[in-house]
Amino acid sequence: MILFYGQEQEQSCKDLNQVYGQREDTHGKTTQQAESQRITSLSGFLKDVMRLAVFAAESGQLSEDIQMDELYRMWDIKIAKKEMLTNDDIAYLRHCYQILSTQLAPTTAVSLRATEKKQENSGLNHMHTDAGRHVRNLWIWSFSILAIIVSINIYQYTFEMGSPNLAQVDASTFNTANYIYTFITHLTPFMYGAFGACIFILRQAEEQLRERTFDPRRLPEYRNRLVLGTLSGGVIVLLYSSGGSAADIKITEAALGFIGGYSIDLLFSLLDRIVNSLKPAEKTTKNRPLPPLILKDNPHPIKRTADKQAIPSRKEDKDISPQLVPVVNKESDSIT
Repeated sequence: MILFYGQEQEQSCKDLNQVYGQREDTHGKTTQQAESQRITSLSGFLKDVMRLAVFAAESGQLSEDIQMDELYRMWDIKIAKKEMLTNDDIAYLRHCYQILSTQLAPTTAVSLRATEKKQENSGLNHMHTDAGRHVRNLWIWSFSILAIIVSINIYQYTFEMGSPNLAQVDASTFNTANYIYTFITHLTPFMYGAFGACIFILRQAEEQLRERTFDPRRLPEYRNRLVLGTLSGGVIVLLYSSGGSAADIKITEAALGFIGGYSIDLLFSLLDRIVNSLKPAEKTTKNRPLPPLILKDNPHPIKRTADKQAIPSRKEDKDISPQLVPVVNKESDSIT
């Protein structure tokens, strides 16, 4: 029995040591993960600073306060040797990042990371970046919308040319084709609006790729612009008479839809004009001009103004009679 009790005590001690050992291992793993995460974040921060510094050096905008040899030394310690940086090194990195971010704006570390290729040997890797995928999606959307527009035009031309014969041969088929024709006719301005919005975003993307200012955080803004352009292209046709402009230049509904999708401000300015025209006119009499005062002995009228400074405010001024300025006759130079 004593032997059994000793074995039980020994087993319990082993269990406790195992539990405490697991806790120490868990604590050690947690500390190691936190340290690894800190090292990874510092590595990413160092890479962003190096991206900005290299871009500034290539474009001739590198500040004298940035020492490239210090950055390469930190790169060798942190990336190559995978050692920790000192607090002074981290403070210097922050200083460099602030200088480069202010100097290279609107180019940022995010935009440089989104426009750089992964490998130096392959030129196709540019299309696998965030900027490349954005441009490739715009290509797909643009050509798809263009294909829909071409199909609509072909259908409209075919229906207009063959509608007389189709109406005589099969009335039900003609009615169905007429409904489709009416639907796609109303759909055409929206398609041209979407096409104009795609052209506008592509034009912006060209400048952003050239200057390396593409920011993937603005992707929702570009998609919202596409939706607004599509809606603007159709709505502006409903609000604007497409008979002609001020210069008597005829504008078709398709061209007006394209303009509305390309320039959304045109729709908003048109809406502002309509709202202002519907507002009731405000009746104000504060600035109404007074009729001219004509004196008996003076044929020239004297204009009266409603200036508050010209109105006498003292009681003595109310009793003073107005003094008339004598009129001089130019022929005889005599006073009348």
